Amino acid sequence: MKKEIILTIGALLLIITAFASDVILQIFRTDKTVQEFTVSNVEDITFTNNDSMLIVSTINGIEFSIPVAEIDSMQYINETRNKAALQLLAVDNDAESGETTCTVEITDDGGCPVLERGICWSTSTAPTINDNKYSAGYTSGKYYGIIPQLPHKEKYYVRAYAINCEGISYSGSTEIKTMMGHVTYTLDLDSAAYPQYYNLLVEALDSACYYYSKYTEFRANIYCYYNAGIPTAQANYHGSIGYGPNTTYMWVGTTMHEMAHYFGSGTTNVWKNNLKNGVWQGEAGQELSQKLFGATLKGDNNSNPIHFWPGGINYRSEVSSVNDLINHAKIVQAMLVDDCKLPTSW
Repeated sequence: MKKEIILTIGALLLIITAFASDVILQIFRTDKTVQEFTVSNVEDITFTNNDSMLIVSTINGIEFSIPVAEIDSMQYINETRNKAALQLLAVDNDAESGETTCTVEITDDGGCPVLERGICWSTSTAPTINDNKYSAGYTSGKYYGIIPQLPHKEKYYVRAYAINCEGISYSGSTEIKTMMGHVTYTLDLDSAAYPQYYNLLVEALDSACYYYSKYTEFRANIYCYYNAGIPTAQANYHGSIGYGPNTTYMWVGTTMHEMAHYFGSGTTNVWKNNLKNGVWQGEAGQELSQKLFGATLKGDNNSNPIHFWPGGINYRSEVSSVNDLINHAKIVQAMLVDDCKLPTSW
């Protein structure tokens, strides 16, 4: 059986090397699948030492290993094929795990079966499979690719790829937004003595930490406490967040507002200096405000500015949906990290 296969392959190689570039080698497998290779894209066809695997090497430097026992038959045909067409539909980074999930769709296989598909990434704006890659099978349609946790603050780009008999094709390139936030808290409050306050604050803090972890780069464990003498809620830069007995302020909006103060909004000189005549001067914050709200980013027009808007969540009426909380975190990220260059961990 092996001898017959070797002779058949050898004969094919002698024949197909004399044909034009549109000659396609078809390998029919016992599982009813077909693998196709355009001859002009094949660098070499060899066997492993024990003749158990057929190795097809392409000019792109890719090797395809096919078990000899799974080869049913082979033939060559003279037809025109195209490279596969594909789209990178979405790139989503999870702040908690650091993994990035890419959603891709192969819209056209080019007329021959897909041999390999996946995603590739690097610091180059046009990554290739020679950089870093994740292989995601070999069929058409929609698929997902996973990128493991990437180094913090590095700028990476990702492209989807598909290989068929005509070679390799890439999607457009997309920057990976690696927000590596990890915000937690320590709540200094007796749950038995103040069960209502405790439950409200745990819910508020859990939610606020989630949004700040997912949409910013801040990494901190924030000390939070209760003091009956606090009329609303309060925070200071890299210090703590305190709550009084008024339950109106024991919710996620107020908590995120105070976290902004904790991270430097309204509590650092560099933030205050970015407000001129009540208008934010930072490029990143201004651009994002126009994108999210279609409005100029402003703040208190006095010698000691503390609050900003839109997105500052200065009042409960400013929050009507989850998007308002997300937009707040994004604006704080743009103002404090991109514009003010404040530290994200300490």
